[in-house]
Amino acid sequence: MSLSVELRVCSASESPLARSVRWFTSTRLGARSLSGTLPYLDRWMLRISGGRTTVSNVLGGVPTLFLTTTGARSGQPRTAQLIAVPAGGDFAVIGSNFGRAAQPGWVANLAADPRATASCRGRSVPVVARELTGAEADQVWAAGRRLHRGFATYPAMATARTIRVFLLESASTSG
Repeated sequence: MSLSVELRVCSASESPLARSVRWFTSTRLGARSLSGTLPYLDRWMLRISGGRTTVSNVLGGVPTLFLTTTGARSGQPRTAQLIAVPAGGDFAVIGSNFGRAAQPGWVANLAADPRATASCRGRSVPVVARELTGAEADQVWAAGRRLHRGFATYPAMATARTIRVFLLESASTSG
C-alpha cells in the first residue's frame, strides 16, 4: 500500500482553535515554549487515546506522523513527531526544529541512513527518505506554509543553517 493511503488519516483541521494554535506555534514565544513541552504532551495524549491521536493533532489540527530513524551515531531507533506535508502521493518532512538554530537529530539520521518508518494512528509504513532541493523543495515549502504558518517564519529564526526537506517514499515503491 502507498504511503499516502496508509497515512491519510493524518489530516489537517481548519477549526478556529487549530488556526490559533498554529499561529501561536509560528511565533518565537510559541515555538520556544512548545518545542520543549509538546513532545511530552503528545506522548501523554497517545497513551490516554490508545495511540489514536496527539495534542498536536487535536489542538493544532496539523497532519502529524512519527518518523523512526536509525541514530547516526548510536545505531539505535530514534522517533520524532513531525508535521506530514502532502507531496504528490507521498509525504514530506521539513527539518525546521521550531526555527531553532540547531538541526534536528532526525535530519542527520536520515542523511546517514535514509531508511525509516513513518507511523500515524497505529499504522506504520517503511519509507526511504530522499532529500529535496531546488524546485522540489520549494513546492514542499509552499505546501507546508499552507498547512502551518510556522513554515513561513521558522527560516528567519534559523538563519545560521539551511533547513532541509525530505520526501518520504514508501519503501515498496522507491527505487
